[in-house]
Amino acid sequence: KTNSNALFWIEEGRWGALQGNFGLRYDNVKQNPNSSTVLSAEGPFADPTTEPATPQVQNKNFNLLSYSAGGLWNFANGYGTGLSYTVSQRAPSAQELYSYGIHESTATFAVGNSNLSKETSHNLELNVQKTMGKVRGKVNVYLNKFNNYIYGYYTGQSVPDAGDFSVVVAQQASATIKGIEGELTYNWRQHGVGGRLFGDASQGTFDAGGNLPLQPAPRVGAEIAHQHNGWLANATYI
Repeated sequence: KTNSNALFWIEEGRWGALQGNFGLRYDNVKQNPNSSTVLSAEGPFADPTTEPATPQVQNKNFNLLSYSAGGLWNFANGYGTGLSYTVSQRAPSAQELYSYGIHESTATFAVGNSNLSKETSHNLELNVQKTMGKVRGKVNVYLNKFNNYIYGYYTGQSVPDAGDFSVVVAQQASATIKGIEGELTYNWRQHGVGGRLFGDASQGTFDAGGNLPLQPAPRVGAEIAHQHNGWLANATYI
């Protein structure tokens, strides 16, 4: 059973061509597994001498504090640039703490880690946007630095009794994710023909070296649409 309670405060202001915002949030997350749950001390692994530790069925309590500040400068009519900084904390999920079994959709044997601590990220984002006219667009670049980033570590083991699924154990490490995303639109959300070009790419790496597992692939796409008398038809290629 997961219980989550939060209290947050948001402030926004405008001073001529400048807009600003500030946010503060406190969360308390409790994970309370069923105390009658029993996990086998001997897993179905090919090499029992190197099998990962079985997660402990124990209650966990996390106190989280997140805050953010950002600003937008409308330096010309219809043009703006913004900068934001966020510090956010996340509690490990029940699956990351207590999993012990096969995961069909990823063909893995997932093993949780009941010793996981809260994850903290420091996020910096810069954007430039054009918000008026038939042609509009925006570009965002961002940098996320993580302490205790939670990820699935592929141990190299497999489980013969479960289709030779790979064994994945929840672990934590310092990591960095950086990326860029943007789009260019023409006559969008208005009557007539509209189009959109968009794309994004990101790269996640461990601070100690190596790439983060299961990172999203870069994307690029195009969309064309026609809207008339309440009817909208569109086609997208990614």
